[in-house]
Amino acid sequence: MGENAGSCHAQVRKCAAELLLSLMERIGVTKLAGTPRAERLAHVAGKLAQDCHKDTRHYGQEMVKMLLTDQQLKLLLERSLSTRDLEEILTRMKKKGMENQKAERPSVKEPVKERNDGSKKPQATVPSSKRVKSTSDEHLLHRAKAQVTLPPAVEETELLQKLYHLLEAKGFQTRMEGVALLLDLCKTSPQLICTNIVQIFDYFVRRISDSHKKVKQKALDVLAEITGVLKDALNPVIIGLVEGITRNLNSKDPRVRAAAVKALDKSIAHLDKVSLLKEFSYQWNQLSGQALLDVTERITVLVEWVYASSPEVVQHDALPVLWSFLENKALPVRSANVRTVATKLACALYKVMGTQLKKCAASKPPHVRENLSKILGCHGVGGLKQLQMEDKVRADHGSASHRDLTGYRLTEKFSLDTSDVPLPTKSLPPVQKSSLSSKLRKQLPPVRRVFEE
Repeated sequence: MGENAGSCHAQVRKCAAELLLSLMERIGVTKLAGTPRAERLAHVAGKLAQDCHKDTRHYGQEMVKMLLTDQQLKLLLERSLSTRDLEEILTRMKKKGMENQKAERPSVKEPVKERNDGSKKPQATVPSSKRVKSTSDEHLLHRAKAQVTLPPAVEETELLQKLYHLLEAKGFQTRMEGVALLLDLCKTSPQLICTNIVQIFDYFVRRISDSHKKVKQKALDVLAEITGVLKDALNPVIIGLVEGITRNLNSKDPRVRAAAVKALDKSIAHLDKVSLLKEFSYQWNQLSGQALLDVTERITVLVEWVYASSPEVVQHDALPVLWSFLENKALPVRSANVRTVATKLACALYKVMGTQLKKCAASKPPHVRENLSKILGCHGVGGLKQLQMEDKVRADHGSASHRDLTGYRLTEKFSLDTSDVPLPTKSLPPVQKSSLSSKLRKQLPPVRRVFEE
């Protein structure tokens, strides 16, 4: 269920959220509080409550409302969400509740005065001419107001509808036009985009995972550009953006991968770092290959930023990533890239946590503690800077070195000088040509003789 709640398809997330809500209502929060998956449930409910799809967001908010009724689940919810995200969810829920009350509230009418005998008092009738005149005046007044306020609203609505139509078009070139139009609107009308950010990015996120690689690359390039323009306005849709970017980090097309890496770095530069660390940690469990290493490197960068304001987030979201690396017993001797990335993360965590990192490792298996001790013993507190310098030297050396036929870098040039190799003093005996079949032929009697006998 948790995997479906994090699906890239809006309809799958909607169905998963609806089913999860119905299960919560059936089981009840009291029983859920005692289950081992209560913390995971709180995290999923918080994600769904911030979803870009309206119905999914509604189901998630209903789940959050249920979780807040239980003290234990409330604490888990506060632990899994940042204070800012939780306040934003509660503000939306409060605003939605006020709108529903306003819609359901009956219109207030003046009370009708009654006579002492209970019958209604007849009201004074207004002459028809005056009534018609007042009605026409009101009509002209409303029409004048409409002429002042309606055109901009209508124009904005039509513009948004055009954007949605282009982003959902069948032709890939038309979808690319929609992506270009979004970039145009972000530069010329940022307020319009910020006001409708959730609805717009519900359409745009699909283009980040488009089936056509040109549309996908264009969407990622535009995302990197508009992230610097909209900045904090993108925080409500940060979950969908991170999910879309990380899915393209393993792309076989180098241009798509380069665009995804660029968008990833722009998000770290301009978006909320606490929310990013949480989402990177959540997506990390679903990644593999180079994407896994890329996201781990970004988590390492965020550790120092986030720990200063939210140390509990680092312990809750960054530490499990390190333990997952160190639980691999073959880690110190296998892949150099994995070892380097894990060492950088361990050094960054040790730099901000100090001896508390070793205390947290005390409850882990022996091989995890052993791997951590080896990493910290070899590199110490200054290991992060040392590794960065080693990576730079390795990159410079690799670019200057030759490449063999397979395309891999060679650490040293191949030399034909054999002066150091001892040569034999005596000449080798000549090679004698011998055939096993000829020997066997000599041992066997001729065929004619066999028949004669």
